[in-house]
Amino acid sequence: MDEKEKLANWAKHLPPEAREKLKIEMNKFLTYEPKVAIFGKTGVGKSSLTNALFGKDVCKVSDVEACTREPQEVFLKLEGASNGIKLLDVPGIGESAERDKQYFKLYAEILKEADMALWVLKADDRTFFADEEFYRTCMKPYIDAGKPFAVAVSQVDKIEPFREWDEIKHLPGPTQEGNIAKKLNYVAQQFGDLKVSQVVAVSANENYNLSNLMLQLIKALPADKRYQTIRNMDEQLQKNQELKENASEAFAEAVHEIIDYLPLPESVKAAGKLAVSGIIAAVDTGVDIVGNAISKVLDFFGW
Repeated sequence: MDEKEKLANWAKHLPPEAREKLKIEMNKFLTYEPKVAIFGKTGVGKSSLTNALFGKDVCKVSDVEACTREPQEVFLKLEGASNGIKLLDVPGIGESAERDKQYFKLYAEILKEADMALWVLKADDRTFFADEEFYRTCMKPYIDAGKPFAVAVSQVDKIEPFREWDEIKHLPGPTQEGNIAKKLNYVAQQFGDLKVSQVVAVSANENYNLSNLMLQLIKALPADKRYQTIRNMDEQLQKNQELKENASEAFAEAVHEIIDYLPLPESVKAAGKLAVSGIIAAVDTGVDIVGNAISKVLDFFGW
């Protein structure tokens, strides 16, 4: 009996009430749409970074009426995906002092709703005063409460000496790499209490370091949200080995939590979790672990 048959046999003998709850909770898990809020000054390249993280061919399904003083909730869905991710497209600060005062309350409301927050800085900016002020006065309480947060220092390929950038390998040269490290330390210090690991150097145009940025963001998410975020990332990023392993672990953890929620004896729960873990372990990590794991685990439902 293979692992899929073991899980099917386990599910077949579940009491009707437990089976129905399992279906309901699995459906909630698999249809959850994470909300990502991306902040930063106007013109720092938020759109380019968003496309690089969540795919070049994302399609905009719905949004609220566009307004310079209101956020747009844009639904992004990769081609062929059954669900997607909600991007809270936030108006940028720095247009005027009066607008920034209005955005303070707006950002606070958005942070309550978002699963994670990303602040984007431009690598060749010389001052981050407005960014620091918003972080300290508006965002810090949510970050202190555990909201996943990272700072993306974008367009690092433009940091001097920019001619050192290896356009074939898409990597910085030695002197440039040292200057990038200095910039990350400077940003962490300027923001006050950020760890250097929360400040990530990226380049959307060069597809540089994007998977590390996502790992920094998602690691504090609950398993179900972490899994669905990775599932809706750009397909090229999903091939990153560490992200694939993270998706696998998050999937198994989320299903285990669902099984723990069921009105079943502990021995029966343990058997179900063992079967799920067996399927995950048997999935070839060289292929699409997301689609493979889902199809195998859900086969016994007939979904």
